[in-house]
Amino acid sequence: MSFDDSDLISGWRYSATLQLRTPLAYLKRDGEFSPGPQEPPMVGPAESHLPDGTGFNPYGIWVPVIDPGILPPSTSARRATEWGPVRIGSEEERNLISFLKSFRYIVETAEGLDQKLSELKELSTSTPENRKVWGKLKRGGPLFPDSFFISALMSLPGVGASMAQKLYQAGFRTVAEVQASSDGELLAIPGLGKGLLAKVRGGGRP
Repeated sequence: MSFDDSDLISGWRYSATLQLRTPLAYLKRDGEFSPGPQEPPMVGPAESHLPDGTGFNPYGIWVPVIDPGILPPSTSARRATEWGPVRIGSEEERNLISFLKSFRYIVETAEGLDQKLSELKELSTSTPENRKVWGKLKRGGPLFPDSFFISALMSLPGVGASMAQKLYQAGFRTVAEVQASSDGELLAIPGLGKGLLAKVRGGGRP
């Protein structure tokens, strides 16, 4: 990211992508401030590239902070989230960040999918704030939180949303479980033929 008016910049603030897919390490750095006009190095590795070849990480960006003596901060600025924009600095934003950190901690540390789902269920009612966030996520997709794990199956080559759901409902709830299954078990799933099986055997995100 470039910003020509460097004399106006007092520093840079890290803004993590407020979505369920964002790893905990990035969420923990949300709000981190780096003083000075020079943009800090990108957080994490480049997972894609812009047309000009610049590396890009989808989990967060550095945002320039303008000297408040020159331009007072906006009280209505918003940022994108899992279900729509929230006002920066609001209680809603703080509650969402707290929830996402807890969600990602469970997803990244709990052993096995059943344990993850059990701990997520506890999280859903642990505080009034978490109940509110959970409710919004459920309204956005009745299958939540299973939908989060179903979407991971879409990292398998050739597997779309419909097939990912079929795999999950058939008991193959993780990429590792799919990869460990026999050809016969997978071919028994309606709509999964030999052509897709060959693609699925090609890999996916564990």
